[in-house]
Amino acid sequence: MSEVHAVLIGVAEPAPVRWSDQLATFVAASEPFLDSDYRFATLGGVHEDLDTYTRMIVDEVPDAVISRLEGTEEATLASVTAELERHVRPDTPCSCSALVIVLVGHGFQVQTWDASEPDRLDELFALADLPLIDDWWVPFWRAARRDLTATIIVDSCHSETIVRGLFVPDPVIVRETVSDGPRRLIISASMDAQLAREFSIGGRVQGVLTRELAQAWASPPNRASYEAWFVYAAPFVNQTMTQTAVLRIIDPQQTIQLARPFTA
Repeated sequence: MSEVHAVLIGVAEPAPVRWSDQLATFVAASEPFLDSDYRFATLGGVHEDLDTYTRMIVDEVPDAVISRLEGTEEATLASVTAELERHVRPDTPCSCSALVIVLVGHGFQVQTWDASEPDRLDELFALADLPLIDDWWVPFWRAARRDLTATIIVDSCHSETIVRGLFVPDPVIVRETVSDGPRRLIISASMDAQLAREFSIGGRVQGVLTRELAQAWASPPNRASYEAWFVYAAPFVNQTMTQTAVLRIIDPQQTIQLARPFTA
């Protein structure tokens, strides 16, 4: 039986940031704010979304080890990247054989002239202090130990490109048989230039992807596999006309999507 560890990251109120030409990186923005600064609206459903994923993971794997990074101190760039790296680095083995990563919050895009970005855009996930850039994920996965399987769920704007770090066309299920890291599966709902949004019903505010995955989860047959879970939820996400649900399978064996959610 796999030992499952989950890292759930959610930021309801990211700090404003600005690009520094001098440092060639993002820095904290302070008043007086500039027109070019990135300032973020408060997301009311982040805590509820993380609660939802916590319940689903524990429902399937009661002994899963779950770390939640959602406060101003816990969800900093330094703490988030350190927490993620400790699960995958070969030189500091973690006991988990299955890793679940959830990102809930604000995603945004910035222009870049990097030739490795065909769309000339970088995608970032806003954290409590500084953003996590899509390029960070490429060496992260390449250096990760190969005895690990990973599930990544992202409910934010531009979420497919945040995790992948590359421009992709507009599919629903993408199957990659050549992997540059451990076998992994990604569920997202915002392609390049698509905006995520929150949905309020019955006094609960949630991200659209999260809500539809939770609705699908409520029917036990949908838990038979990742693919069954996704296939049920995707049409309800897509009917918003603003988001395209995406299942990306990065696995030479093309079997990870057949496992029960959160178990492999």
